[in-house]
Amino acid sequence: MLARGDEAHPQIARFSAKSELVVLSATALDKKGRPVTDLGRGEFRITEDGRPQKLEQFSQGAESRLRILLLVDASGSMSGALKSASPRMAAIQLLASLSPDDEAALAGFDHRYWGIVAFTKDRQKIERGFEELEPFGSTALHDALDKAASDLASHGEGRRAVVVITDGVDTASQQDPGAVVARSRALDVPIYAVSVVSPLDDPASPRFTGRERPAVAVAGMAILKRYALWSGGAAFTVSDFAGLKQASQRIVAELKHQYRLGYDPPPGPPRFRSIAVTSTRQGVVVKTRSGYVPRS
Repeated sequence: MLARGDEAHPQIARFSAKSELVVLSATALDKKGRPVTDLGRGEFRITEDGRPQKLEQFSQGAESRLRILLLVDASGSMSGALKSASPRMAAIQLLASLSPDDEAALAGFDHRYWGIVAFTKDRQKIERGFEELEPFGSTALHDALDKAASDLASHGEGRRAVVVITDGVDTASQQDPGAVVARSRALDVPIYAVSVVSPLDDPASPRFTGRERPAVAVAGMAILKRYALWSGGAAFTVSDFAGLKQASQRIVAELKHQYRLGYDPPPGPPRFRSIAVTSTRQGVVVKTRSGYVPRS
C-alpha cells in the first residue's frame, strides 16, 4: 500500500458520518469539453434509478488538494520500438500540470502490482521512481486497476483519481473487468486512462493501420474507455508528444474542478443502483460514476 505523504494536509471537505451518504466525484463540462467551474449547489440534479434525490452535501474542487495515483504499465508490451511516446513522458506532462500543493504517487504493474513512491509534492521523487520500471513480463491490467483504486480510496476523501498509463493489453489478470469497474464505482475513484501506442495503432495518426488489421491494442483501448465511462473519468489514446501534453492538460483541468456531491440513499436491498447527475444550466454535461451497490 502507498503510504501517506509527510506534508501537513489542509482542511479537506468531509461528509457527515451520521448516515451512509452516497458520495460522488463529478466533473461538469461545456459543449466544447471545457470544465465548468462556477456551478452552485442548486444547479445540480441527482437521480437514483430514475428517482430524484436530495443533495445533502456539496463542495467545490478548490476546497481540497488533488491526489493522483499514477499507475504505470511495466510489462514487456510497453517496450515497443515503434512508440515515440512513453509512460515517463506522459507522467512528466501530468506532473507539470499540477499545482504546488497537489500530491502524486507512483505505482507499477506487470503480472503484479507494487507501490514505488508514496504520495508527495516532490515531483522529482516521482521521476526518479521510474528507474524502478523496466518493461518485462506479462500484463495484469485489470488486477492492477483493482488494487490501485482500493489503495487510493484508503487515503481519505477529496479530489482524487487513478491515472493508468498503458497500451491497454491485458494478458494475465485474474479479475474480470466488469467486477473491477463495479468496485471502483463503489469506491468513487475516477479512472483516467492514457493508452500509449504506436502511430500504427493510433486512430488519430495518419499512419494508423487498424482499419486493415485489427490490433490487440485497439481492443485494449475499448476496455479502457469502459473503465473511464463507468467510473466518471476519461480515456485518451496518444502516440506523440503533442497528444501526451493535450491529454495531461485535460485530465488535470477536469480534476482541479471536481465537485463532491453527497445524498442519503433510499432504503432497499443491496443491489446495483444507477446514478445520473445533470445540471440545470443549459449546455452543461456532468460526468460521474454510473452507479453503486449500497453496503449491506
